Amino acid sequence: MSDKRDIRAGIFAILVASLSLVGCQSNPATTSVRYDNVRFMDVWSTYTHCLSSDQTQSALLDSHKLREVSQAQALRSPLEDFLPTKLKSMVTQPTSRLAVDVHAMAAACSLHAGNLAVAVGEHDLARNEFRQVLENQTQSDYSYYASQARERLSYLDLTLQAALR
Repeated sequence: MSDKRDIRAGIFAILVASLSLVGCQSNPATTSVRYDNVRFMDVWSTYTHCLSSDQTQSALLDSHKLREVSQAQALRSPLEDFLPTKLKSMVTQPTSRLAVDVHAMAAACSLHAGNLAVAVGEHDLARNEFRQVLENQTQSDYSYYASQARERLSYLDLTLQAALR
């Protein structure tokens, strides 16, 4: 009789443990979505604030914030470092959960901040912003931003040469 009782207690314990595990797994995790959405909204509001700003310092601050997010996203360690050689070709990098291209947003904001700096005569700040675009936008996907930055740097060089004459 005690053997049956022990078996029933064991089965009951396994049943309770499995139900609690299944119950935990069936509850969707809503906090990660909420946090991703908050992060997205923060990035998006910084970007829109930058492009709508007519204050150089404000745009420079927004540009710096967006560059930090962009660099943090770029510095995620690649999966290839951890995988065996045979698995590398079968696995791709996980995509960003953000619905926008943070690198492009950072570049656009930097170009805008640089233009504002040129408008108020802060040529060194402008030159720094344009160089940041060139340093951070090395991929061909961002050739538009790189060409815009090069064009504006050459404009700054021409105005400097004209001022020295």
